[in-house]
Amino acid sequence: MRFTLICLINRKYALLLGAVLLFAFKGAAHNFIEVSDFGTNPGNLKMYVYKPASLKDSAKVPVVVVLHGCLQNAETVAEISGWNKLADLNGFIVLYPQQKYTNNTTGCFDWFKKKDVSKDRGEVYSIKQMIDYMPAKFNTDSKRVYVTGLSAGAAMAVALMAAYPETVKVGAIFAGGPYKVAKNAFEAMFVLWLPPNKSPKRWAKRVIKQNPDYKSEYPKLIVVHGRLDFVVNIRNSWELIQQWSYLHHTDPKPDKIENGFAKAKDVDRLSYWNKGGEEVIVFYKILGMGHALAVNPGSAPDQGGQDKMFSSDKNFHSTYWVAKDFGIVR
Repeated sequence: MRFTLICLINRKYALLLGAVLLFAFKGAAHNFIEVSDFGTNPGNLKMYVYKPASLKDSAKVPVVVVLHGCLQNAETVAEISGWNKLADLNGFIVLYPQQKYTNNTTGCFDWFKKKDVSKDRGEVYSIKQMIDYMPAKFNTDSKRVYVTGLSAGAAMAVALMAAYPETVKVGAIFAGGPYKVAKNAFEAMFVLWLPPNKSPKRWAKRVIKQNPDYKSEYPKLIVVHGRLDFVVNIRNSWELIQQWSYLHHTDPKPDKIENGFAKAKDVDRLSYWNKGGEEVIVFYKILGMGHALAVNPGSAPDQGGQDKMFSSDKNFHSTYWVAKDFGIVR
């Protein structure tokens, strides 16, 4: 079985693979705006934008970049995550980069290829070009750019944060891992299950090499991972926290732990502070959840998402709480 298939499928989903493949090939829904002239597009990606009808063109608004997982596309990740509902309620725009099946036959972003995750190259550079396109055409605020992703999309989100730290304000990583944890597809098969254990400094060097002269702050990091993830071992998130703790001049030990966060008994929130007492890393550990996005279907402002393939109803709308951490929820 191909590596790209392994990166998203576990025993829970295997029987439904055929249906997912058919669904994943659907085009973006009619309420998405497709953009094709955003740049040279070296990674050969598609670009979709969701703009709430109520937005006024005169006001600069935040933009959230949402990167789908394997066997998904812009439409499917929007449906299960509920980002568009939050955009409607809180007045921001959502940018959905989308992989092409001619690049990767299971729709995964190529997070394990050096040419696609290095600064000014491949897929990560295509996503940067999309972000640069947004202020002039959609009146977004270039100082309020946020990124999030699931699985392969999470790994590509980390690549965007590492290659362009001056562009991203906060990144939310769902079941991802540290930047450049793998150098090729063969190596990637193993690190999903058994990531290497490195010191914070050694991990951070892989990020620093992308911008050796960069002296400003790195993006704040939010991590979300299920404790029962048999596709991407949760140790990958611990190694990611090691990597970014060094970049934020702190240590990989939480300063505050909240069990049963937001009245969700299965959710623990770990907070990491820098020397100035500022929260720079957040880790949501979700008990009893595998390789999925935590949702809480409902009509209340803090509810949303759909309990479908690649999501799990945990009475916790992770998208909402990540958006609160972003600072874009009213």
